[in-house]
Amino acid sequence: MTGGKGEQRRKNLSAFSLIFLGLGSTIGSSFFLASGMAIRAAGPAVILGYIFSGFVFYLVLVSLGHLALKYRQRESVRGYVEEALGPTGAFITGWNLWLTSLVGMVSEAVAMAIYTRFWFPWLPIWILVMAYGFLVVGINYFGVDIVDKFEGGLTVIKAGSVLAFTGVMLYIILARRIAVAATGLLPFFPNGLRGLSQAIVVTTFAYGAGALAAAVGDTRNPRRAVPLATAGMALAQALFFLLPVTALVAVTPWFLISSQSSPFVTGLEHAGIHLGGSVLNAIVLVASSSVLLGSMFTAVTMLASLARDREAPAFLIAGEGEKPVKALVVTAGVMLLVSLLAIFLPRHIYQYAVTATGYFSFVNWGAILAARLYLSLPIKNEGRLDTKGLVVAGAGLAGLTAISLLGLTMPEQRFSLLVMVASTLILLGIGILVKREKLAPEAGNREEAAGWLERLLGGPGRNPV
Repeated sequence: MTGGKGEQRRKNLSAFSLIFLGLGSTIGSSFFLASGMAIRAAGPAVILGYIFSGFVFYLVLVSLGHLALKYRQRESVRGYVEEALGPTGAFITGWNLWLTSLVGMVSEAVAMAIYTRFWFPWLPIWILVMAYGFLVVGINYFGVDIVDKFEGGLTVIKAGSVLAFTGVMLYIILARRIAVAATGLLPFFPNGLRGLSQAIVVTTFAYGAGALAAAVGDTRNPRRAVPLATAGMALAQALFFLLPVTALVAVTPWFLISSQSSPFVTGLEHAGIHLGGSVLNAIVLVASSSVLLGSMFTAVTMLASLARDREAPAFLIAGEGEKPVKALVVTAGVMLLVSLLAIFLPRHIYQYAVTATGYFSFVNWGAILAARLYLSLPIKNEGRLDTKGLVVAGAGLAGLTAISLLGLTMPEQRFSLLVMVASTLILLGIGILVKREKLAPEAGNREEAAGWLERLLGGPGRNPV
């Protein structure tokens, strides 16, 4: 995932490959564990939350597809944003993508610890988080090939488990003739509209375009593959979320769901399928490890890319054909430091991490929508107003704004939202300085620009160019 203009990669992905890649990067703890937070808040009305969130996600994907087709010479979201909004927007997007992956890794590692405590409840969460963190660092050290092998197999397992769970729940309803009204679906709004509002914030986090955004530049036939992939991925994610969640709340009373274990495991346990619960817990553990692997790889690649583009300390640059070991060490170190919060907030660390991941993702989504909106204006569209683009991007930004405002009303999510706002403002300030230094006309200023960020962060002042 790079933002440089000169980098060329093999373009061999089909629309189906993009959908598969995007789906695999999404089915993790944000679905298998965080869905319990949403169900607990809204009850069966969580179904409406997934529908609304899926619509906003679709608008983001449509905008991403438009950018990918317009700027086919660029190979990442950061490149698209730079073309549309300039270098400051690209700087914010690049570093925010790194932060999103970083906090996402913490949430997945904590989720894996929670799953493991299903069998070993006496183990402290923070020890398990550290253990899984070191494991994923070791796997990523061996490079992209081994990550790809892990990802491919794990995606099949995750998708298969979701379909199998849905089938089991439908069998329980139909073959055993369990009355849906006597279990989960009624009352539909047990906590009213406020509960649904809380759920929408969480359900939006479940959707993710990160892997698709990173791979759209690698398609064989972008004009055909990208529109198919964006529509297909939106539909696939909506179905993969809606079908199992609907089946779950139809069989399991919402008040039995807890954020301290997977709601799907709870559903099987409630239905009397105890062995199935243990098996599914193992599968969701594997699912989170898959997302954790992918997030670490994305974060390391992004940090190395930022260094190559003189937007991160030069010591992070990897030589031609070398592994970005220093970027891996820095990313892993920061992740493990943040994970230490599990010592002090063992019961709340997952909620903080998953909501922070969601809000950081909103910045990435907002950048895509803002770029699409700007390109719809006459000044960027050969004097013509692109009404369709204006409506799509405007509706998407309105949806994200509404969801964020809902988060402000909820004490348990307000902190994560404020952290996102603060970090974005800090990145904006640094990005303006980076742009000013990069555009300095004197050679002396250009040389200083190459090392200013490194000096700011305490690294050696070596010219990265």
